[in-house]
Amino acid sequence: MNSPEAQGSSGTRPELPSVLAGTWPDRLRNLLAQQLEPLFVILIGLLVLAVFYLFPNNRTAFLNFFYLPVLAAAYFLGKRKAVLGATLCILLMVLIAYFYPGSFTVTGGQVDALLLVSIWGGFLVLSSAAVGSLQERLVKGFEETRQLLEELKRSRVVEEMKERVEKALYSTMDPVVAKLATEGKLRYEKREISIMFTDLSNFTAYSDRNRPDVVLEELNAYLGQIEPVLDLFRGHIDKYMGDGVMVEFGAPVGYDRHALLAVLAGWKMQETLRKQGSPWHMRVGIATGSAIVGMLGVRRQAYSALGDRVNVAKRLEEICQPDKVCIDEPTFKAIEPFVNVTKLRNMGYGRNTDAELLERLSVLEEKLVLGGEDPKLLYEVGKIYFQLHDATAAIRHFERALALDPDSTEIKLAYADANFKKDEYEKIQLKGKLARITVYELTGLKERWKERAVVPADVAEKYGPLLSQIELPEELVLSVEALDGSVGHSRVVALISYALGDRLKLNEELKRAILLAGYVQDIGKEAVPHHILNRPGSLTEQETKLLDRYVQESVATLKRLGYVEPQLLEIVGHHREVWKGDGYPDGLQGEAIPIGARITAVAEAYSALTSWRPYREAWDARMALSELRKGAEHGRYDPRVVETLIELLK
Repeated sequence: MNSPEAQGSSGTRPELPSVLAGTWPDRLRNLLAQQLEPLFVILIGLLVLAVFYLFPNNRTAFLNFFYLPVLAAAYFLGKRKAVLGATLCILLMVLIAYFYPGSFTVTGGQVDALLLVSIWGGFLVLSSAAVGSLQERLVKGFEETRQLLEELKRSRVVEEMKERVEKALYSTMDPVVAKLATEGKLRYEKREISIMFTDLSNFTAYSDRNRPDVVLEELNAYLGQIEPVLDLFRGHIDKYMGDGVMVEFGAPVGYDRHALLAVLAGWKMQETLRKQGSPWHMRVGIATGSAIVGMLGVRRQAYSALGDRVNVAKRLEEICQPDKVCIDEPTFKAIEPFVNVTKLRNMGYGRNTDAELLERLSVLEEKLVLGGEDPKLLYEVGKIYFQLHDATAAIRHFERALALDPDSTEIKLAYADANFKKDEYEKIQLKGKLARITVYELTGLKERWKERAVVPADVAEKYGPLLSQIELPEELVLSVEALDGSVGHSRVVALISYALGDRLKLNEELKRAILLAGYVQDIGKEAVPHHILNRPGSLTEQETKLLDRYVQESVATLKRLGYVEPQLLEIVGHHREVWKGDGYPDGLQGEAIPIGARITAVAEAYSALTSWRPYREAWDARMALSELRKGAEHGRYDPRVVETLIELLK
């Protein structure tokens, strides 16, 4: 056994030279590669001697054989060494031609032999230089290609690392926040937003009774039901707090209708849990107001919100009944045109007492209807409302009673007491808040197509049931309508469009296509910048082009959802055409515009004019119809469709 000293001071065997490393074919190949230049010189010398001694009478023909080794040298050694090798060959041939000129010419003249060798040598040098230059270019090209491949490999590795980082980042952070954070576009700021808190009723007791894996499986199933709804309505999931969730609307992306998005998300989440038969009962609290938003933390950062409204939203969730949505007054004022609510009151009686009071109230109000205004009856009704802690309704009835009997001390005292107790009864004392606040409980969404000022009762009764046959999930349309405060618009357009098609004696298949087209033709507005949708004034030419693009986006969205019927897509794709021919996208004119598109365009214009918008009040139906008639006279709408609408809504 060899000692460590014999193997080197490090205790390892000394490395062999690279020439001697590997198997014998490798060693031979390495030796030839390293000794190629001297071997080339020796080969040239041997070739010269062979030509000189073996072919004494015909050496001129064998000069061409020198091209082979020289060109090989040019390819393997490069231009410089090939030219030097060619020069060596020429010098040898010059010497031979000088001393033995008869070997190259018939006459044996020295000048002729040297001239022949010079011409041959010039071609030899040119050939070696040309091949050498080509070889160097090839080597350079190969090297550049190799470097490019290395750079591509490195960039691919970097890209893969980036994808893994982004995947991990997006799985733990809202994708929008992650994108804005990587682009450096997030900053601390104070802005108007809506904050939502959700929580499950009795989940803590459930988690104490069951195994951790069962609890987490149930919790993740519940979150899997509500997360898609929050994403659809542009909510930023701030954090999970056990079974609770904190969400911001209007941050980091500043949607103008953030309160409407938040309330619709809360309502649709409750609806989703009911439809899917979830065993859980959720509470939702929403508050709107000014808050500080930005990235919080030093080493571990998260986008979050701070401020009084955050605390209010959490307290609203705590007092909310299961399966309900509670909102504060700023939220209610922002969404009042779209929702039905009840004001929460501080109740001090049980359910039996409540039922008795409501029963008495019903009897007395019926007497008021039948018997007319009576101060004593109004006073009794006001007293019951006061007992129900509905101070506003009590004050209203006491005022009516005082108008009939201004000298009644009893009514005056009751009126004063109701005003004094109003805040105590109708405002809620939240934990941690000094002042009481008004709290509303959401009871449903308003149906614009049921408003008699918009759609006559007979039209709504006849065609309203058809709306339930639309299979597209309502939240897909609601999430788009919420962006510009047009909730309910699509249902009105769909109903009136079908009714117009019926009046115009269209076939049933086309009427069904018109019904669906009227409902979904604005779905592409999600691709339009929301500040354009909410612009109170007129749009610039560039902004109008951006708005018009929603038509193509609507068609693309329908295709992604699986709605590929040509008739439907044709109607949606041309509902922005103009009767006189300067519309979008194809500038079709008159009868060339599909009849379905002409119908939905008129229905959409009527619905838009008669609906409330954040920047204006709703128009009266008669004014809206007058405006549509003017539009038909100026070539915007099909006159026959407009006249049919006027007859329909008489």
